[in-house]
Amino acid sequence: MKILNDFRNSRILQHAAFWGAYFLFIIFTATVRSSVVEEVSFFIGFELIQTLFMVIAVYVNLRVLIPIFLEKQRYWSYSAIVILFLFANAFLLVSLLKIFPEIQPHFIRKPHPTPHWIIPIAFMEFMLVAVSSALHFLRENYRLREAALNHKALESSKLKAELDSLKSQINPHFLFNSLNNIYSHSLLESKRTPELILKLSGLLNYIIYECQDEVVPMEKELEFLKNYIDLEQIRIDESVQVNLNVDVADPMLDIAPLLFVPLIENAFKHGVNISAESPFIQVDLSVDDNHTLHFSCQNLKDDFPEEDKHSGGIGLENVRKRLELIYPGKHEMIIKDKRDNYSVTVNLELGT
Repeated sequence: MKILNDFRNSRILQHAAFWGAYFLFIIFTATVRSSVVEEVSFFIGFELIQTLFMVIAVYVNLRVLIPIFLEKQRYWSYSAIVILFLFANAFLLVSLLKIFPEIQPHFIRKPHPTPHWIIPIAFMEFMLVAVSSALHFLRENYRLREAALNHKALESSKLKAELDSLKSQINPHFLFNSLNNIYSHSLLESKRTPELILKLSGLLNYIIYECQDEVVPMEKELEFLKNYIDLEQIRIDESVQVNLNVDVADPMLDIAPLLFVPLIENAFKHGVNISAESPFIQVDLSVDDNHTLHFSCQNLKDDFPEEDKHSGGIGLENVRKRLELIYPGKHEMIIKDKRDNYSVTVNLELGT
């Protein structure tokens, strides 16, 4: 395995293997010729010179012609220049054989090299250039695929880290508020204290263990929201009407956990201790036949000056970022901040 990885990552080894295979092919063809025509044998001088011209053809193509023409999608220019170059290279080889007849093999001495030999030599160069180009692009494709996978893994890791960070911002805030509420009841020696502690235990179990997954069943998220609202209600005046309406036909649909908690928490924070005679918090959550979730949270509020109006702060920004990361292009968030009421609507495509 280590040898394979070294070979895969080493260009020198790959090129050495390519030319080794080419030289073995030359020896093989010489052997075949010898078996057909007895006087033919392996001519090392000619084969080395021919290999040198093949090396020139291959590396001029790989290092010059492909980057300048082919990678810039100048296909016609590339084709024409490659053909001209290979014929010119073959012509030089044939001319060299004429100048130095001692390196000519017997099977082309009769007759002496003529321009007709340019065609088979150019064809041989073309085949070698084609094979080396194919191997080059296979290697580049593999390298780009590996780079894309590494980039995707890095992005996925960064995304998970950012989502975990955003999710962790919810937990301490929620825990602090809930413990504060239960502590107030314990001071009053309320009989509901054990019940509230049990509910808080269930919520913490959900946050610590089940919310580690990217998505959770809608059924569990709805149960969490109901218990969360129950815990929030214990600290507010009974005059505040809190309504939760749920219409979900398929409770096993998957959804990112804890998406809407900051929005509901924001409503309890700004919609309870106000001057309105009948304060209320209205939470609606439904899923239509196209598996699009519709969430809305509305509350009354006091009419503060413009600079003092609440905007949801960190919690609202938390929800916005998580929606962008988890459901890019599949969500809509509408905020209406009017004089005496505030509402947030989220439309979310859950898919199948």
